[in-house]
Order: sequence, then structure tokens, then C-alpha cells
Amino acid sequence: MLNYASAIGVDIGRNSIKIAVVKIHGEVIATKSYPLNSYQTRDYIISMLLQAIKDIRHSVASEGVNPICIGTAAKGFIDHTSGIVIGPDQGIKDWTNVPLAKIVNQETGLPAYVGNDANMMTIAEHRFGAAKGYNNIIFVALRTGIGGGIIINGKLYRGVNNAGGEVGQMIINFEKDISDKGIRGSYEQFASASAIVRRYQEEAGANNIKQEKPLTCREIFELSYTNYPIAVKVVKENAELVGIGLANLITIFAPEIIVLGGGMSEAKDSYLTMIRESAFTNSLENCRSEVKIERAHLGSNASLMGSAYYGMTRLAGKSI
Repeated sequence: MLNYASAIGVDIGRNSIKIAVVKIHGEVIATKSYPLNSYQTRDYIISMLLQAIKDIRHSVASEGVNPICIGTAAKGFIDHTSGIVIGPDQGIKDWTNVPLAKIVNQETGLPAYVGNDANMMTIAEHRFGAAKGYNNIIFVALRTGIGGGIIINGKLYRGVNNAGGEVGQMIINFEKDISDKGIRGSYEQFASASAIVRRYQEEAGANNIKQEKPLTCREIFELSYTNYPIAVKVVKENAELVGIGLANLITIFAPEIIVLGGGMSEAKDSYLTMIRESAFTNSLENCRSEVKIERAHLGSNASLMGSAYYGMTRLAGKSI
């Protein structure tokens, strides 16, 4: 049955809920996105989620498609066994200890499963994307923050309390400021998209450059391609810091491949080249000898494909 099955995959983001119907072999046959209000509550998110599920089930029913389950990707710590969003709240009122899988199951009648969004992206890249065919993988999502996932011997590593894989919280500079998560000198604090924006503002201020509004990370990358000095400096600095974080992961795990996802991974090849140089220079030779560092293949569909596939795998009684 599962050879022809499809499932609903959902990604609950900060600004939108994205939803798709995905076949077991990774074909995405329908997608839709629902923008979210800036003020968000538990009831609001659940209401939007259920409406999105209802809409997409209706749209694919006309094509004779009947999804067999629902997989949802959410931020934060997740008790994946019972489908509970533990937290932190991600700016959503009362968004802690939410039995999301149970709620979705009761409201839709479909088996429902919930996983961490970076883990779902990791699963998708392993099953369908850049890491297909590899057994020891690290996925790093370079975005506003830094998330990640780890696959060891073909299985997702979860750690105690489902808390494994938080690569963004490794410490790379203990002398610097404490992050919004209470960790001093974290990888996320220094190497994320937010860090690029912050560093550019610092450099612009030091050079007495006035800006009407702060530039986005994407705009800073675009400026660097025109050889604008401050942007070039900040992007080069960031690539070195990203590489240092990867070097730590290489030396600890000696993976076959590191896959870089998130918006920053879409930068030009020159950025990826600088990251590789930093990662390989700062890691042990035996650990790095066979590792590849590649950009993700699935883009914004990764969490949708991963959560749908995760749901179908769980429904089939298999672990992942």
C-alpha cells in the first residue's frame, strides 16, 4: 500500500504555515502557504493549521488523492513519540506542552505525527536530496538562527529528551556576549543571518555610513557580489565562522557529508568555497579526509517533504 501512498506535510514557520501533499517517493503534488498574523496564540496557530489541512485535502480529492496521514514540522523541542510540542514558545502565546499530534488526529481523523523542523529537513535531504545514499550526515540550517540534525548509521540521532542536534548552540567564542538563549559565544550568535546583519551595522557605524533602514542578510550578500568593501568583509568573516563551526562537527563526528540548508546556503559558490576552506583548515586531517560539504537540494520544500515522509514511515511502524 505504501508504495503508492501520499501524506500531508506541514511546516509551522514564524511568518507562515506551509503545507503540501507528498507521495512516498518524494513527489510533491500540491502546495500552499498561509501567512500568519504578527500576534500569534496557540488557538490561532491550531485553527490556521486545521484550515490548511482541510483546504489541501479538498483540493487533492478531486484528483483522486487521499492522504493517509499528516506529518508536521515545528520549531523547538518536540516529544516525537507522543507528538507534543514542548517549547520554547517561539513567540506564540501558550505554545508550550501542546499535544499537537493528538489535536490534529482528533480534528481530522488522520494519524498525525510531529517532529522538529530541522530534523524534518535532515530526513528529507537524506531520503531525497543532497545526502541521499549516505549513512553519516550532518545537516546545518543557516538562517535567522542556526538549526541542525544528525544522522548516524542511517538513523536520526535524537539524544536524551529528544534534544540532540542543536548545533547552533555550540560555543565558538566564550569571551563574547550571551545570546538570547542564554549561551555565551554560541555558533548561532556569531554565524547566523542575524549575526551578518548585526556585524554589517557595526561596520557601517564605525565607517560613519548612514542607512535609512538596516539591510537584510540577502541584501548584504548582494552588495558583496559588487565588491562593496564592508559587505565583502562581513561575508568573508561569516564564512570563516561558519566553517569553524563545521570544523568542530567534522572533528567530533567525521561524517560523510555535511549539507548546508536555509537561506544563506543559497549564496553564490564563492561563499561555499570560503566555508569549505575554513572547515578543512580547522579540522583534523583523518576526520576531514572523506567529508563533503554541499548545499541542500530541496530548498523550502525540505521540511514539507521530510514531515510527510516521516509521517508515512511512522505509520508503517518503522523508526527514523
